[in-house]
Amino acid sequence: MVADPGFVVRIPKGMYEEMVTHIAASYPNEGCGLLASKDGQVVKNYPTANAAEHPDDFSEIDSLQLLDISDDIDEYNGEMYSYYHSHPISEAYPSPRDIAWAKHNKLYYIIFSHQYYPKPPYARVFLIGDDDSVTEGKIELV
Repeated sequence: MVADPGFVVRIPKGMYEEMVTHIAASYPNEGCGLLASKDGQVVKNYPTANAAEHPDDFSEIDSLQLLDISDDIDEYNGEMYSYYHSHPISEAYPSPRDIAWAKHNKLYYIIFSHQYYPKPPYARVFLIGDDDSVTEGKIELV
């Protein structure tokens, strides 16, 4: 069960549209990427290729690409803020595998769903606790 929205993730509208375009282009596979922040504000989108062995049901960022992103974020003293990915068939809700990964990196998890394809994907945002608890927040476009 998901709790009432306990937090708000603010994303610049143009950046969110870039995320949707990237996720839609990945269909029917899962798409993925990272958002970075500085001083608590989302400042950069890193759309990435899905390097998972089975991209139709999992998403993973290549370790070398992740290192490049980390180096870039360090250049402007930012921080990783959110991992985002898509679910091509199911709802935008963390799977057991998402929960296992999310509780280790402590990032916001934005999940897009193509459940109603060909309509555009919709997104929801979550925080995963060490106890596997799932808290849903709200995405606000600014």
